[in-house]
Amino acid sequence: MAVIGTFGSFTAARLGIYASQASLNVTGNNIANINTTGYTRQRADLVSLHSAGSARYASDYNLDIGYGVLVDQVSQLRDPYLDILYRDEQANVGFYEATVKGLQQISQVLDEVGKGTGKFGVLHGQFEDFLAQLQGYNNRVNDEDYDTTVRGSAESIVNIFNTYAKKLATVKENMTNDLKNDITQVNTILTEIRDLNAQIRNANIFGHNALELKDQRNVLIDKLSSYMEIEVQYSYEPIDEFSQVEKLSITLANSGNPPKYLVNGIYGTQIDMPEEIPSRNPDYDPSLPTSNMYISRNSDLSVDPPKIVYTTLEREAMRDANGNIATNDANGLAVLQANAAAGVTIPDISADYYDPGLATTGQYLIHDADGNVIGRTNDPDDTWNGGSTLIDNAQKGSDANRLWMRLQPLVDERGRYIKDEYGRDIDEIVELGDNDLYGSLQAKRELITEEGEFASEDDLKFDPNANVKRGITYFQRSLDALARKFAESFNDANTVNGEQVFLGYETETGRDGIKRYKMDDTCDLVNVPAGSDAEKVAQAIAAELNISDANAKDYLVRKDGLDELSAGLRQQLLDVQSEHLGKKGHGTAVMGGGVLFSVSGDSDDVKDADGKGITAANISIAKSWSTGGTRLLPTKNYDPTENTTADDNIYHMIGMMYEEMNYKPEDIADIVGPTASDGTTYFSGSFQQRLSEMNNTLATKQQTATTNYTAFEISALSWDNQRQSVSGVDLNEEATSMMMFQKSYAAACQLLTTLDSMLDKLINGTI
Repeated sequence: MAVIGTFGSFTAARLGIYASQASLNVTGNNIANINTTGYTRQRADLVSLHSAGSARYASDYNLDIGYGVLVDQVSQLRDPYLDILYRDEQANVGFYEATVKGLQQISQVLDEVGKGTGKFGVLHGQFEDFLAQLQGYNNRVNDEDYDTTVRGSAESIVNIFNTYAKKLATVKENMTNDLKNDITQVNTILTEIRDLNAQIRNANIFGHNALELKDQRNVLIDKLSSYMEIEVQYSYEPIDEFSQVEKLSITLANSGNPPKYLVNGIYGTQIDMPEEIPSRNPDYDPSLPTSNMYISRNSDLSVDPPKIVYTTLEREAMRDANGNIATNDANGLAVLQANAAAGVTIPDISADYYDPGLATTGQYLIHDADGNVIGRTNDPDDTWNGGSTLIDNAQKGSDANRLWMRLQPLVDERGRYIKDEYGRDIDEIVELGDNDLYGSLQAKRELITEEGEFASEDDLKFDPNANVKRGITYFQRSLDALARKFAESFNDANTVNGEQVFLGYETETGRDGIKRYKMDDTCDLVNVPAGSDAEKVAQAIAAELNISDANAKDYLVRKDGLDELSAGLRQQLLDVQSEHLGKKGHGTAVMGGGVLFSVSGDSDDVKDADGKGITAANISIAKSWSTGGTRLLPTKNYDPTENTTADDNIYHMIGMMYEEMNYKPEDIADIVGPTASDGTTYFSGSFQQRLSEMNNTLATKQQTATTNYTAFEISALSWDNQRQSVSGVDLNEEATSMMMFQKSYAAACQLLTTLDSMLDKLINGTI
């Protein structure tokens, strides 16, 4: 007797028909979805049906032939390694694509060559025109018409600076809004992936592969990979002691151990970028329980060095044997710090351990300025007494936005938190550092915030490469520095100080042998008004040189002996002298000079109400110059007894257009705050050369980004083609499969017909 019975052959033929038909169905499904986005080619996995045991009347002469074929499952033809390679390239493509588009927007504002005529750009050409007008004025000093011509050229420069600054601010605002929209898109993708994980999990529990749902999930993962660099892991999640289902997790690439999860099975997070965010501690070290992530509101960042109280929202990384967080209460703080310093595991401290069920406890500790614990919180945005300092993060119109992002706690579709190994909710917000992201989100963030040479010490602590990354903010700062250098240089050239006024008058020697400058009979400088600046300077002179007040007043009209005074007091004296002579008709006003550029066209102020100086956005023609009260100063060697035609100061102004000037980040410290440059000069050259250098920097960045984008796009396309060669539907292959399964189907049917004929002969033809 054979292992397979006579009628068992019918089963083998029947199963062959079923297997061929199922394979044909799968082939037809592949052909039908050849143009479906994200569809992965499917295959019917066939296995041979065999007997697991021995026949009751087994014989050595019987052959174990088998029982036919079964369709084990329908699987997808996909190479996970190619997915990894493609998605890694997609992060590069996303980063450089966003960079190129952002730089193109900047270049539409600052592209001097592209917008100019001839060999000059717009602003570069206007500098040349201003120089030409100065040269024309040089031969016609005191000619009011030519002074007006020079002022008109300067006004064009001012308008260009204002326009560029306004357009850059608009580009920055638009890009910030674009980044916010991208975060919304990412959050939608993360939510959809989490929900698909839940649907796939439920389908797997009931024995379904949910291949179409996996295709949808893969499309979303591919999209996500262009926004940020991710790692995708597949594992198995136990359902009970007998069964398990597939689990997909997505983490940020290179985010440490444990990694930062975006999706963890049926739990997903959301990226958050609020308008205000707790100020982070640049020295935060998560490995130290005494190190804090945020800076307390009790800190004073305006002093040098900053007074920083690292007390807010302290992260306790060490737990006891029961998984409880050791708190810094009055009894446990000393033990905690001592053991942490010694590297000893924290013992079971008898303290009020963290209990998520009690409102009076929290994962984070809040301290007062003296370091005393005054409360606990689970919310890193807590801003009550002693809470963290809030800073601008993504506020509209703010120039101090950091654009820090963070991850909300992992929750399922019903809002339930994922739990830790002790069964407690993990509801902690995860902060993202300056370099935790890589992709289009990071590219846009850097384009908006990075300021290159104007970076601060804290910027370098958060990102060691911050001083070589240049975004919109860098070009704004550079334009501000250029506008201020131009304005300050010509303001200084067109005004006189007390010492220069001294040089404009002849000296005479008194009976006491002291030289004084000659003044007319109307001058009453020595009659110092009570409470005036002149009296304060005289009193300071008396205190510094230990002389009588009467003799101190004599210094207000002396030419010699000023070197006896300290540098600061000497400058105060010269300032008072210059102001007095100007009011009496002997100084700047009579000589024709004064401030040319100010922070507003309604005043001659070189600083605004907040104490900030001239920038590209506010540079204006000073009111006095625009109304004719101030004119270009031909010379500073003024003699009131002569009608001089000297024009040496105009020559000086012309020379300034060619002069090599040093640019340092500290030049605009009132705008950018403390920098890490330590007085280093980042450029030396003329106004036009500085402008050209800015454009060269922009052009170089744009060319480099374009080259990288092209290279990574080609590479990503290559990997995608390789993926498609495995996962995509090919009509030739499917046609071959269709013919193969059609023949196997026909053969199985023929086998069934043959068996029927044999049995008919056996049963009905046997006598």
